[in-house]
Amino acid sequence: MHKPLIILILVIFFLPSCFAQQFPDLNTAANCTYMKQVEREMIYEINVVRKKPQIYIQYLQKDLKEAQDRIKNEGIGIKYYSLETMIQTIDGTTKQTTDTIWFNLFEEELNAIVSLINDLKGLNPLNILYPDQGIYRAATLYGDDEEKHQWALHHEGSDGSWPDARIKQYSPNMIHGSENIAGMFPEPTAREIVIQLLVDSGIKGYGHRYNILNPRWTNVACFCGGLNNGMYRWLQEFGEKEK
Repeated sequence: MHKPLIILILVIFFLPSCFAQQFPDLNTAANCTYMKQVEREMIYEINVVRKKPQIYIQYLQKDLKEAQDRIKNEGIGIKYYSLETMIQTIDGTTKQTTDTIWFNLFEEELNAIVSLINDLKGLNPLNILYPDQGIYRAATLYGDDEEKHQWALHHEGSDGSWPDARIKQYSPNMIHGSENIAGMFPEPTAREIVIQLLVDSGIKGYGHRYNILNPRWTNVACFCGGLNNGMYRWLQEFGEKEK
């Protein structure tokens, strides 16, 4: 029996940072001209956090300080909630559930950042991910589908397809696939989206974080959907290549 594949969706606001390419060897999508520049930047950022997690700890220090100051000055924050959509594929059967996760906004932001920093401190460097044109094709087609439906589809396409199936359809050498969806306003950088999904504030179990940091993945594609229904939309698609 295969282990369940868990895919989640997150739409939440987070704090900004900046893009700067320090490690050219991690820019595996540098020559992939079929991608937008910002999509190539996101692959680079994913590789940085996987290969050099200590770097991302540095990126998080400003966010940590701000979250600590908010707790000190304003308390734990208002009661808030997020919707967590979980998809499990076991032996070819896909099941989707959606849970409402309640939390105090500022308290949860701080807890999530501290949790991420602790995870990164204990993380051994992971393999870097390589772009795959087939996975990118799956991402762009599904992104177009979401655009037509105001990004209300979550992970199930209007044709009934799921991420694992879409990735394997357009990149047949993949044996598993998964997906993150994110939205942010105002317009974010690639790093801001990666940090948002890594922090995963308000998401039970931090599923987006562990999708990005999953050692099983070998390939990746990202899709920038632009502004739709009040958010700048993003997809991250991950694949495991058959050995």
